[in-house]
Amino acid sequence: MVSTTPQDPAARSRHQEREAERVMMKRLFFLVYPLCFIVIALTRISTVFSARDARAEGSVFAEAKASAYAALGYAFHV
Repeated sequence: MVSTTPQDPAARSRHQEREAERVMMKRLFFLVYPLCFIVIALTRISTVFSARDARAEGSVFAEAKASAYAALGYAFHV
């Protein structure tokens, strides 16, 4: 019978290692995302009340998510 689960112990350890990295990235994302959100929200607020007539376009949430993933990408590819 053909099995879809890896029988090789090395394959299992690689899978466990990748799963551990995914869990760690999710945890770090939940820490970094609020920080990015606060910084971007404060930046948007400061541009609204600045002397210049600047308009910020796009979602604050999407920009914070992109910033968090970018920051974590650098952390995991070093």
